[in-house]
This record gives sequence, C-alpha cells and structure tokens, in this order.
Amino acid sequence: MTIPVAFVLLENAGLPDEAALIETLRVRHPGKRWDRSPVARSNDTDGPMFIRADDHLMTILLMPAPMPFDQQLWRHASWVWPEPFDADGRHRAHLVISAMGSAENNAETKALSFDESTRLTTAFVGGVLEALQGCLGVVWCGKVGRSPEAWLEQSRRSFDPFPDHPYSLWMEIVPYRSGETIGAYTVGLSAFTGREIEFEVDGLDEHVVTVRVAQLSSYLIANGLDTEIKSGAVFEADTEVDHRVGVLYRNSRFNIGPVISFSSVQDRSKRLKTYEIIPTSIARHHPLLVMLGKVGLFDPAQAENQIRLRPDHYVSEVRLESFDNGLSSALSGMLTTDAYAKADTIARRALASGDTASARSLLLPWSQEVGRLQEAVKLALTLCDVFMFSPAPLRSP
Repeated sequence: MTIPVAFVLLENAGLPDEAALIETLRVRHPGKRWDRSPVARSNDTDGPMFIRADDHLMTILLMPAPMPFDQQLWRHASWVWPEPFDADGRHRAHLVISAMGSAENNAETKALSFDESTRLTTAFVGGVLEALQGCLGVVWCGKVGRSPEAWLEQSRRSFDPFPDHPYSLWMEIVPYRSGETIGAYTVGLSAFTGREIEFEVDGLDEHVVTVRVAQLSSYLIANGLDTEIKSGAVFEADTEVDHRVGVLYRNSRFNIGPVISFSSVQDRSKRLKTYEIIPTSIARHHPLLVMLGKVGLFDPAQAENQIRLRPDHYVSEVRLESFDNGLSSALSGMLTTDAYAKADTIARRALASGDTASARSLLLPWSQEVGRLQEAVKLALTLCDVFMFSPAPLRSP
C-alpha cells in the first residue's frame, strides 16, 4: 500500500463540522497549517470533504454502510482493546481518510513519502475523532484496529521522532506458540520496511517477546532495513536473552510474506533434528544416484545431504510428496543429455573392468551438479521458500 488509509467507524453516518475540525487540528498540532481547501466541495452534503494540511490535502469520504466484518482483525485488536467486537457490531457507517496531492496546482510541491503521509493522516484522524461525536474505533490500512481513546491519546505524538512516534497505531503484534517457544509476528510493519518481523527466540515469556518485537518494530519504522539488522547478523546474549540470536531475511512459514526472522542460534531447547535432503528412498532407486554411489560420489548420509530443522514447526515428519517429486524431477533432468549418456556408458565399461577411478572421473561433473542442487535446496528450506514437511498452523500462547 503506497498511501496509508484510515477507516473511522461511526455509530451514525455524518461528516465532522469543517470549521470545528480545522480549529481542533490547529490546537492539537499548532506546528502545521490547517485550513479550508481551495478545492470546492460538491453540492452533495455527503460528498468528500477536503482540508488543507500545509501544502497538501486531506480527504474525508463518508461511506453510509458498515465495513465488512473481519474476525481476525478484531481478534487481534482484542489483545489491547477489550471492546472491538462491540464497536464493530454497533457501527453503521464509516469514514475513509487519506492524504492526497498538492493543495494547489503547483508542480514544485514535493510528494509525501509513506512515512510523511502516515504521520499526517494519523494526526488528522485524531482531530476527526475529537471533533466528531459517535466515533467507535479506527482501522488502520485495513489491518490494525484500535480504540478511539488510543487514537486520541497517541495521535498527539504523530510528528514526534523515534522512539516517541505512535507506531503501535500502525501495526499489530501477534503472539503464538511453537513447541515450547513463545514467538510473535507483526502485521502492518511491511508497509514501512517491505518485511514483517517473525520473532522466535527460546526461553522468553510472552511479555518479553512482545516488548522485544515492539522495540524492533519502532526502530525499523524510523530507520528502515539498515546495516544494523541485516540478514546473517548475530546478536550476542544480553540481560534477558542468555544466548546468541540470529537474523535472517526469508519468507514466513505462516504465509505473511517476506519477514525479518529472529531465532536462537544455539539449540537450547534440544528440538533440532537432522534430516536427509535427498532421502535414501530416492538415492536407492534413482539411476543417477545409484551410479554416483557406485563410484563413491554420493552417499545420502554425508554432511552435504543433511539439514537441521525443528519438527515442532511442522504438522508431522512425513515428507511432502511434492518436495520429493521435485527432487526426482531435478535429478532426472541431469540425465537427459547426450553428454551424460556417453559418460554413463563409458563409466559402466570402466566399472566392469575394475577401473573405478576412471568411472569416478567421468561422473564427477554430475556429482558436482547434484551438490549444487543440494546447496540450493538447503538454502530454500532455510529461507522457507520450499518445505520438506507441511508447516504447522499457529497456536495460541
């Protein structure tokens, strides 16, 4: 989403009084210019309202109908707001609020960045809530639900720098349990950074996990994906985490898109298990691997063919048929060349005559190709681009 949009839930359909809204905004944020818009309103009393904010326009559109019900959004909101379902059930209309372009026909007016638009919209929504009776709640960008009281208080800090900016209005922190580890992921952070956070560090309780994710999120909103939190980085132990924590940019196993993953480097919980990348069941029957095995160029038990995974991340340890079929298909593709057919024929003759060294030399290029396949699959499994087993669903902490 390139333009942040806020939705204000209303008990009764109606727009705020323009003059009262402008005065409210001037009091709440005196460092900004708030004024009537040079854009004339339509004759329709329910048409959009425009308010000037410095050199840009804010727009309010009244929708005389409830927002579609989103159970997951309100369930997440209920962790910090006791009455979200009541607010959703009571609202009969909603406002759509966002920043627009230049307040005047001026090509020199610089377009707002996502961060600037976010802060301006946040401040504006706070003014609307104060100027208009009957506001029941706010949904930010369709993902985060918050009470009007939270918005009225925190939106006063809309233009404050890190760490005082009201980041918790813009994103959600969702705790979960994976085996014995309590983790959390974010919703909404990717609008600022392109990635959500997936935090799964052993030995922490829900409160510490939530605080850690909140601190990281606030920092990333202010600073972006800078060199301090880059993929491959490792953070040393501190007063709350007694072991090293690794950072990895990968895809989420919970289908929330690209994430910045924080996880324990050491296997403190003793839950890591070793699995074969190319299983013995394939190695025993696939003609390429059988041939490589005869000359000592492939063994499913060798370290290059091993990966360590947490079984509690998955539904079971039953390998996915699609994963193994993909491996078999990739291996078979290595056989379909004239070069391999020729090498295989000569290697078989060499083996028949007892010349294992010559056969091994002939087949070495395909052993190297299998090695590259193993490396690629290991990386894909680590990045959650592919799965050996079916990922486990989220569990409540």
